[in-house]
Amino acid sequence: YERLEELSFKIVDRITGKLMVVRPDFTPQVARIVASSFKNEEPPFRFYYSGKVFRDAPPGREIFQFGFELMGVEEAEGDAEIVAVVVSILEKLGLKSFQIDIGHSEFVEGVVEELGIPDKDEFLRLLAHKDLSGIEFFLDEKGISGERREKILRLMELYGKEEILGKAKELFKNERSRKAVEELEEMLAVLRSYGFERKVIFDLTEKRGMKYHTGVTFEVFHPLFGSSLGAGGRYDQLVGKFGRELPATGIALNVDALEFLLEKKGLFKSYRKDFYIIDLKKELCKAYKLAKALREEGFVVARDILKRDFRESLKVAFEKGYNYVVVLNREKPPKHLLYVSQEDFVELKEENIVGSILTFVKERKVFDNAL
Repeated sequence: YERLEELSFKIVDRITGKLMVVRPDFTPQVARIVASSFKNEEPPFRFYYSGKVFRDAPPGREIFQFGFELMGVEEAEGDAEIVAVVVSILEKLGLKSFQIDIGHSEFVEGVVEELGIPDKDEFLRLLAHKDLSGIEFFLDEKGISGERREKILRLMELYGKEEILGKAKELFKNERSRKAVEELEEMLAVLRSYGFERKVIFDLTEKRGMKYHTGVTFEVFHPLFGSSLGAGGRYDQLVGKFGRELPATGIALNVDALEFLLEKKGLFKSYRKDFYIIDLKKELCKAYKLAKALREEGFVVARDILKRDFRESLKVAFEKGYNYVVVLNREKPPKHLLYVSQEDFVELKEENIVGSILTFVKERKVFDNAL
C-alpha cells in the first residue's frame, strides 16, 4: 500500500524557499470540501470530478483522472455501487475484457497480528510485489517456521473467484480478517443483484490502496494495458480528519490509460458526427425539437444555421462527415426526408419523425455505440 507523502511530487518555491506539494490525489481534497462546505447537509453525497494529478512515480508523473466518491453510506451497498458504476462505464465504452481486483485493507492486518509477523512494512512490501522468493527469504531471516510459515505462504493462494473467501475464513481465524471477509461477502451479494459479479476477482494476498483506506479496495485491470486503469476503496476516517465524521468510498480512473485502450481496440472516436438537420421553413421550432430529441438519445447533432441553397447545405453536410442529413419541410405539401447520401433518402413519418429515424438507423447498425 502507498503513502501519499511518498507519491507526492515536491517542488521548492524559488522566491520563498518553501517546500510545496503538487496534488497527488483528489480524494483528500474532496473530503476536505465535504467536511467544510456540506457540514449542514444530510448524506449521502455523490461527487464526480476530473483533472490532473501529479506523482513522483512511474509510469508517468502527470495523470488525467476522473473519479467519483460516495459519502455517508457505511454498508456494503456503497462499495458495490462504486464497482457497478465502473463496470457500467467500461462496458459502455466497449471494453469487455477488464476485471476489478477487490481486496480489503484489514484482512492482511489481521493476518500480521494473528501470526505475529515482525517488520510489517517490509512484509507488506514483499506481498505487494508478489515476491514469493523474497517472502521465503524474509521468513528464513526472521526465523519463522512450522505452521506460521505454512500459513503465510498459503496467503499467496488467496486470489480468485468467490471460493477463496471461504478458504480465507478457514485459514485465518482472527476477528479482523474474519470481519473483512464477511464485508466482501456482503458486497458480492449486492453485486449479484446488479449482475456484475462476473467482473470481480478477489485478491487477499496483499494490502492495496493508500494509507487512508480502511476497508474494501478496488483496482481495475485490462490485459492490453500493463498497469492499473484505476484504483480506490473505502476511507471511513479521512473526512473526519477535516471535521465531520462520514463513512466514504470511491475510485479514480486513468483517462490516459482508457484513451490508449480505446485507440488500440479501434473504439476511440475523437469527434463523432451523426446528424445534420436542415429546416427549409423560417420557423425552426421543429428543427430545435428534433435536435434535442436526438441528443437525448445519445447522438451528436448539428443544425444548418446559414441561409443558403438546400443542395449546397446537403453537400456541405456530407463533406463535413455527417452520417445522415435530416431535411425538414421539403417540397409542398411538406415532406421530411432522411438522406444517407446526396442522392439517396427515405421519407420520414410526420407523426413520429424521431421514431422513424431511430428505426432506420438501427436497421443499418451504423450507431452501435450510441443505441
